[in-house]
Amino acid sequence: MKLNKIVIGIVVGVFILAGCIFWAFKNNSYLSFDDDNKTYTIEEKWNLPPILQEISGISYLGNNEVACIQDEDGMIFIFNIETSKITSRISFGESGDYEDITVIEDTAYVVRSDGKIFKVAGFRENNPEINTYQISGLDSNGIESLEFDAKNKRLLFAVKEYNNRKETKGIYTFNLTTQKVIKERLFTLDGADEIYQKLRGGKSSQIIRPSSIRFHPTTGELYILEGNQPKLIILDQDGNEAKIHLLDPETFTQPEGLAFDEENRLYISNESRRQPANILRVKLND
Repeated sequence: MKLNKIVIGIVVGVFILAGCIFWAFKNNSYLSFDDDNKTYTIEEKWNLPPILQEISGISYLGNNEVACIQDEDGMIFIFNIETSKITSRISFGESGDYEDITVIEDTAYVVRSDGKIFKVAGFRENNPEINTYQISGLDSNGIESLEFDAKNKRLLFAVKEYNNRKETKGIYTFNLTTQKVIKERLFTLDGADEIYQKLRGGKSSQIIRPSSIRFHPTTGELYILEGNQPKLIILDQDGNEAKIHLLDPETFTQPEGLAFDEENRLYISNESRRQPANILRVKLND
């Protein structure tokens, strides 16, 4: 009888432990992606050469050319999506963790993860002019996004993480005239908002670590790419989260870059992870 009680106690203990593990996993699991409810279509895919396996940012130049950077070399790579070849390489700095690029006319802006911005004027000329600025005063622990705001002639960037692990993430502006950060947030991303609560995945639904941001050329909406829990967040012109597209983690293994072409078609680049690095042309469902 005593032995039976011990056995029963062990069995009950195992079930209790299994239940605790289940609930812990449920509340911290990855976002649940349902292929039947996918809200986009992959229209085309370009696998990238070995030098771009660590691709971290893209900017569409026109004429089938995409400016790419990777997180090791201070170099801009021009990739032609018609030929699937690199056509030129422009050096602008020493080795470092470069995270995003945005191009306006003949000037490229590149951000390093420590907040250093490289302005490469005449980047396709033989001797481009290079200047640097520093993002400071935000207690940031990683910046991976950069966008040029043509309407207000300023740069936008999102903090991926803060040193004090704030629950919300801010999108800030960098004044190119004063060369200073405006410390007041332009927009705030809050994983506790209702739109995130509707996502399946427990606490992981609230994770926001922006890897790239881009304005839609015609609507003015701001597209925010989240690479940790792959999703595309769309803000309206007032900065409100209007829509979220969950991305299949088997396809978007590590999404890092966003770009739009002259026909407003969307491109997302993926760093190498379980598959070769690539650029995908993505059509979102209305």
